[in-house]
Amino acid sequence: MQQEIQKYPASWRILHWVMAVMVLTLIPIGLWMASRAEADIWGDLTDTLYSWHKAIGFSVLLLMILRILVKIRMKSPPYPDHLPRQLQIAAKSLHFVMYIFLVVTPLFGWAGVTAYPALVTLGGYHLPAMPFVPEDKELANLLFNIHGWLAITLAVLIVGHIGAAFRHMLRKDGIVRRMV
Repeated sequence: MQQEIQKYPASWRILHWVMAVMVLTLIPIGLWMASRAEADIWGDLTDTLYSWHKAIGFSVLLLMILRILVKIRMKSPPYPDHLPRQLQIAAKSLHFVMYIFLVVTPLFGWAGVTAYPALVTLGGYHLPAMPFVPEDKELANLLFNIHGWLAITLAVLIVGHIGAAFRHMLRKDGIVRRMV
């Protein structure tokens, strides 16, 4: 008899998919705006890309705080018994590392726009300045560089996460149904 797959609560699944769309939007916007900046192409499009990137990135940070609080309060549904223990450990480890990167990456971006300063986002809305980060363009460049490398690493982790999801879909082992 096959074990019934327990799903995550609906609110948790919605939060997962909203954040997935946001992060998968941030990556190409970030690459596009950075390539325009490197090519010294400034103007309305570049400004719009930066504004969207900052607004979505800061939203991801806030939603990650919410997500961590939810994770602390609510227990994840158990993995099916048929899933090997090593695979369960690998999945939990990947999720843990992704959570770290989903907090640290936007923190470095926020610190960078605070140090630059470039806190204006969509519609002229100003992000709050990150406490204890001085205005310093050299520091901002260092923070943006770290932010970029963290984002690239996060993108690689996301590719691994998506790849694992496809593997589970092909195996029809019920893991993907937990989050769909």
